[in-house]
Amino acid sequence: MFTAQPLRQDWDQELPKYWNDNSPFKTHFLNALSITFPEGEKFFIHSIKSFKDQITDPQQLAEIEEFVKQETWHRYAHTQYNNWLDTQGLPASQVTKDMDKFWHGLEAKWSKQAILAATIGIEHITATNSELMLKYRNTFKRMHPQFEQIWRWHAIEEIEHKAVAMDIWNVIKGPTWIRRVAMVYVLVYYLYIMSKNTAIFLQADKQLWKWQTVKDAKVFLFDKQSGIFRCSLKYMIDFMREDWHPNQTDHSQLLKYSKV
Repeated sequence: MFTAQPLRQDWDQELPKYWNDNSPFKTHFLNALSITFPEGEKFFIHSIKSFKDQITDPQQLAEIEEFVKQETWHRYAHTQYNNWLDTQGLPASQVTKDMDKFWHGLEAKWSKQAILAATIGIEHITATNSELMLKYRNTFKRMHPQFEQIWRWHAIEEIEHKAVAMDIWNVIKGPTWIRRVAMVYVLVYYLYIMSKNTAIFLQADKQLWKWQTVKDAKVFLFDKQSGIFRCSLKYMIDFMREDWHPNQTDHSQLLKYSKV
């Protein structure tokens, strides 16, 4: 059983512009990821609560409660983070509005079951990203402590509650084909929006067409050992199996190691 851990940070202190390995690309990629969270976490909470009345197992209900608490704190922490981005001259507020339209559009047009399926897919993407970040500890060693704290905290909690949405799906006997179609949709959109929003931040920072930006992007996304896009592929393929479940990947040792 996992427990939500509140995080409050001081965003009024002086912080470096390129807080991730002194790299514009590595910094702005994670800045762009942060933009997706506030309304995204709200979307996940709503998708889970839609089926809460069909859950009778006490432990599963307790996990749903902790899931909601964790995601609520993620909303709070990343809202503060995103407000700081505005103070750095980045178009965070405008990008946030565009992201909010995406989340609101899904809620308005998709069925409750399809929305839950989308949550399962996105939770798998974030858990996969979190595993890669936690597994390669140099990722955090290269960050300023303020950002190392929020990204490590978020990554740990994403892995802790990775199975909540899928466990509900199994209770309601959701069809595998809906889960697969939803994943294809959110994965394509994730790749598109992360590329777009990272480029928007880099353009605003006048770093988009720099050679160092291209080199850092290649390593950060496609490195054989730790590249986020390249190393995520096998996890996305696994998701399409009919018998897939998040707990088939044992993260217990990784979580124990990461909390030290």
